[in-house]
Amino acid sequence: MSRISAPRRRRSSSALTPLAALLLLPVAVPPAADAQDRDIRVTVSEGTNMAAAVSPDGSRMVLDLQGTLWVMDARGGEARAITDMYYDARQPQWAPDGSRIVFQSFRDGNWHIWSIGADGSDPVQHTFGPYDEREPTYAPDGAAIAFSSDRSGNYDIWTLDLSDGPGDGRVRRVTDAPGHEFTPHWSPDGGALAYATDRNGGSIVVRRSDGSGQVVAETPGAVSPAWSPDGSRIAYAAVTQGQTGLYVAELDAGPDTAPRRLSGDDADVFPFRPHWMSGDEVVYTSDGVVRTTAVDGGGSSVIPFEATFAFTRRDYERTPRSFEAGGPEPVQGIVAPAVSPDGRHIAFTALGDLWLLDTGSDTDSGDATPRQLTDDPFVDVLPSWSRDGSRLAYASDRAGSLDIWIRDMDTGAERRATTSPGSEIAPVFSPDGDRMVFTSVMGLASAVQMVDLASGDVRTIRDDLFAPSRPSFSPDGTTIAMSVLSQYSTRFREGRNEILLQPLDGGDPRRVTAAEHRNMGVRVLDGPVWSPDGRRMAYGSEGVLWMVEVDDTGAPSGPPLRLNNHHTDAISWTGDSRSIVYQSTRGLRRYHLDDGRSEEIPVQIEWRRPAREGSVLVHAARVWDGVSDDVTENVDLIVEGNRISSVVPHSDANHEAGAANGGEVVDAGDHTVLPGLVDMHSHMGYGMGEALGRTFLAYGVTTIRDPTSDPYEIAERRESIDSGRRIGPREFATGRTMDGNRIYYSGAGSLGPNGNLELELDRADHMGYSLIKTYVRLPDLIQRRIIDFAHSIGIPVSSHEIYPAVAHGADHVEHISGTSRRGYSPKVTAMYRTYDDVIQLLTASGMTITPTMALMGGWWKSVGEDPSWTTEPRFQALFPEGMAEAMAARAAARGRAGGIDDMLADAGRTVTRVVRGGGRVVAGTDSPIIPFGAALVAEVENYVWGGLTEAEALRTATSVAASALAMEGEIGTLTGGALADMLIVEGNPLDDISDLRRARIVIKDGEVFRLEDLLEPPGALVP
Repeated sequence: MSRISAPRRRRSSSALTPLAALLLLPVAVPPAADAQDRDIRVTVSEGTNMAAAVSPDGSRMVLDLQGTLWVMDARGGEARAITDMYYDARQPQWAPDGSRIVFQSFRDGNWHIWSIGADGSDPVQHTFGPYDEREPTYAPDGAAIAFSSDRSGNYDIWTLDLSDGPGDGRVRRVTDAPGHEFTPHWSPDGGALAYATDRNGGSIVVRRSDGSGQVVAETPGAVSPAWSPDGSRIAYAAVTQGQTGLYVAELDAGPDTAPRRLSGDDADVFPFRPHWMSGDEVVYTSDGVVRTTAVDGGGSSVIPFEATFAFTRRDYERTPRSFEAGGPEPVQGIVAPAVSPDGRHIAFTALGDLWLLDTGSDTDSGDATPRQLTDDPFVDVLPSWSRDGSRLAYASDRAGSLDIWIRDMDTGAERRATTSPGSEIAPVFSPDGDRMVFTSVMGLASAVQMVDLASGDVRTIRDDLFAPSRPSFSPDGTTIAMSVLSQYSTRFREGRNEILLQPLDGGDPRRVTAAEHRNMGVRVLDGPVWSPDGRRMAYGSEGVLWMVEVDDTGAPSGPPLRLNNHHTDAISWTGDSRSIVYQSTRGLRRYHLDDGRSEEIPVQIEWRRPAREGSVLVHAARVWDGVSDDVTENVDLIVEGNRISSVVPHSDANHEAGAANGGEVVDAGDHTVLPGLVDMHSHMGYGMGEALGRTFLAYGVTTIRDPTSDPYEIAERRESIDSGRRIGPREFATGRTMDGNRIYYSGAGSLGPNGNLELELDRADHMGYSLIKTYVRLPDLIQRRIIDFAHSIGIPVSSHEIYPAVAHGADHVEHISGTSRRGYSPKVTAMYRTYDDVIQLLTASGMTITPTMALMGGWWKSVGEDPSWTTEPRFQALFPEGMAEAMAARAAARGRAGGIDDMLADAGRTVTRVVRGGGRVVAGTDSPIIPFGAALVAEVENYVWGGLTEAEALRTATSVAASALAMEGEIGTLTGGALADMLIVEGNPLDDISDLRRARIVIKDGEVFRLEDLLEPPGALVP
């Protein structure tokens, strides 16, 4: 049966468009001819992490439900939206005269202070620029706004003077302590500010106009103080993971008088400012509703509300994927190309091996067909040349771990340069060739190290950097330059990439920037790369190539110069410092500094998907087809090539026929056969080398979805596995996240204030992404443009966002509890509880959610309760040395954390509510934060522990996942015509979900893998 992917329409890249212009441009993507609209209307009476504020006269209330402001009668009733869905409007507060509402908004890509008329008219933006401003509140006379901002490098309290008009106010800093101060509130007489600080784990502080201060309360997670009308008391929330509360403190109480807790022990109080309705009554949000409580005794009551979300989702046609034999096809997975010092050769990785391309000289055009340097099933990556071109360093797992190897380019002799248990990557020779700097990665931690190549001695340069870029040496070899994360404050993790100049003799490091508030590409291979003559640095930023003149120390000495309009990655200089070789979406290119020419470097290398020959017959005592609620007994599954040809009752004749035709017969005995599992959220990489593919298969995972990865590594993995060079699961993947002007992870792509949206979308199309992932700092208007584009080429979009993503047609949302730009999640509270707004938006829309309960603590619960997760042969054989012990220690520590089981139970109830409500839940892990393969099995078990039946839980990793990938009938089910992906386990997971751990045989694409074989690396390891 032939399955041919429809060709995608290609788009040429265009000049970068400023973000401000992008926000205003209409989406120019026409709907498909067969697109159908689905009008969805959802009325909710609960909100997840919503704030509420009561008007000064007590008659009205404003809510910030799912980033939209809603106004209603203060006694309750129907709420009316006064902002559109693009503001991400949060934490509203009324003006003293009730005419306006001030709030924080992410509309332009940073948090800024806005206000709007109480009727929804006259929106005004009050603050601007690259900083985040949050948590505003009006002064009692309405002449100023207090807010928190990271302008100083910490979060401090600032005020905005409105006396000269809303848009021209003056900003003044109020606090300057070394910690963070936030959520300010003015005293009734305007003579003092109360605010929260993270000092001592959480405190409420009063600062008076004369500069004096007072610590009112010390409570873990204290936040959002609110003065009583007479100024004698302060109510506040306290929110830590698993423990929340509402408190009131007396200002005149002695130091030994503890604040009184107003909420119940199990209350789910939201982290927002309460409001005093009177001297004895406080309004606050908790447990999904608005509550009012008497401060001096008496119970609480609920103020009911209803809010209606109405939006339209458009169906679209998904571009199919082909898994049939075919080819040849041109290789797209060219990874980390590096030009030789003489400019005549480029080394790179493709199909798992190292290749060498002869680019020729000025009189010789070279050869577009590269020469293969290595030829084995291991992973050989990240090549780097010595300055004289005689040696090539690279990372390889041929000795069982990812180590640095050095190849003599004249003789072909190779030697291993490092032997530590971590994954050692990104080697760089010193100018004299005597030393090498590299990055050692263990889990999520990384260290920059240096090895003396004569003695083998290794010295750590830095171990406190989060995933820096590949280092680059100064010409004299005394300093290395790297791109590192620079946070605007430590209150929130996102920041920008800038240059770190690190002396190797123990001198003081310096952070410098080529362009203020601009990201320096991704922290992988996008630079900075020092020119060999030391005069310049080249780097990628917002997708394109830049160069900046530097002084003798490496600090920029002039403005940066943009060199091209092509997507730029993997930057390397020729030894004469006159040209730069880089990777673009459509191949390799060279930029000539002398005349500004940018030329293509042709590469001709192909791969093909081989046909799977022969037949396999699987006789199973029990078969679960991926859909039903129970198993079918005594069944034969007949496989021809890579597909199931039929599923029939067992017959000895089937066995005889299969054996007579030379087919393989797999007798599953008293075992159960299930569809191969699908991990819908796993981040691949090279850290485990070729063992990564064996690890997934050993746990029964035959398909994965990678929602963030390097685009060229994606293609390399897909081509290596599909061509048979390595074994592993088939992969549906995207490239880097599409994020805003602040980022966190090393591979995150920043669209930035000048934007490279068109280049990113062009690459998604040309490289054949399976999906696009938008990340947390991306404005909602830009997310909408990306969704419309992705759907026009037939691929889905995923994000961490729930609304307005669901209204735009987003296909997936990742994590119940995941990173949010707000500092709190709109999907789940600190108690791991989710309310009616999120449940209804998910179930009514059909947008899938990947809960990652194992990431929320479920994996540690599983390991803590049953240590065999990490002591069994699979884990011991496949994962790095020492990992099992580290996992056991962390699981034991987690077991001592109070309340985590109750929190996970609440998360499980959310999963169950979505599934039982008709929503779509798919299983995923966010590995490698938790272990590849094993964590998916734990995730499915967590769902059962949380309330799903075994069949419901298993469907999240089989047939429902297949539907989310638009692969119904291809994977996730055991039916005639489906791809032959099977997991054979001892026992019956439909009766006892823990039997899912007991994998014995895995079949992927008709190829049979027995567990004992998967635990052994291919071939003899090099000593």
